[in-house]
Amino acid sequence: MGIKGQHEGRCDFERVKCEACQGLILVSEKDRHNERECEARTLNCKYCKVTFNFKEIKVDNGKQQEHEQTSVMEHLRLMLGVLSSVRLRAEGGGEWQEDSGLGLYRGPEDAPPAGAHAAAHNAGRGGGPGVQQKVTALENIVCVLNREVERSALTLEALSRQHRLDQEKIENLSNKVRQLERTLTMRDLQLSESEQSLRELQFCTYDGVFIWKIADFSRRRQDAVGGRAPAMFSPAFYSSKYGYKMCLRLYLNGDGTGRGTHLSLFFVVMRGKYDALLKWPFSQKVTLMLLDQNNREHIIDAFRPDVSSTSFQRPISEMNIASGCPLFCPLAKLAGKSSYLRDDTIFIKAIVDLTGL
Repeated sequence: MGIKGQHEGRCDFERVKCEACQGLILVSEKDRHNERECEARTLNCKYCKVTFNFKEIKVDNGKQQEHEQTSVMEHLRLMLGVLSSVRLRAEGGGEWQEDSGLGLYRGPEDAPPAGAHAAAHNAGRGGGPGVQQKVTALENIVCVLNREVERSALTLEALSRQHRLDQEKIENLSNKVRQLERTLTMRDLQLSESEQSLRELQFCTYDGVFIWKIADFSRRRQDAVGGRAPAMFSPAFYSSKYGYKMCLRLYLNGDGTGRGTHLSLFFVVMRGKYDALLKWPFSQKVTLMLLDQNNREHIIDAFRPDVSSTSFQRPISEMNIASGCPLFCPLAKLAGKSSYLRDDTIFIKAIVDLTGL
């Protein structure tokens, strides 16, 4: 049992737990696992004592590269310090031991046993000048690298300055673009208002008489039936150049008591530029007509405004509440070969009595 216990403690094929990654490994492979395979092992920077977790480097190798790039000056200072120390010790009579092409200094306090010391001393007696040459060469390399780092730092500073200037230019250009976009939006709004004014002027009258041509009647009525556009407004017209501003509102599928059975036609008093000079409330007689295109029997309805109604007071918004005839014309009169509907077009006429104005 004692021999078995000793064998179990020393057997190369025994599985033990890795302290870092907690995985099971063979005793014979422990060193290789710790150095090369363990996912939780740490790696040291080639130049200083900074450590990195292997998992982090595996996921983001840029972390180690970033450290090497940002710490160049620190690494060069460390190398220069080591070289200066080597030079001082070499001049003080220490010994130099060759290792992979680089000198590893060993001072008197680190001397090996007497026999080995004597052998190493005899072997390295003529090595002083060679060591001095290596130290000088390495110092020259460090100086060259230091100059390169300084040049790179100056270049980086110039690039950073240029980058800031470029960013300022981009910001200025962005501000100009935003300003131009706002200006363009204002221009579009002004253009839209100008087009609206032009359309109004094209159909506008200044004598209280207005004829409204409504083309594409079938499609417009289907839009009204489907609820997409239940009502439509006419262009504005005036009682005189400086008089009342008015328009008509038409429901092609009816409104209120006339919904689905009649055309509903209403008169609207709008806010005008010269309302302050006019007499309020509006009290002029209004006549509304659906014109017979054979000029025989027009459909006519007329009313005199109720001066107590808000529809005829001086407008405080763009237009007052419409007032008129919900049962203006039965839709049946527009069916078939109607003289009121020709070429899918109807004509509505409004006459405002100007007596007393």
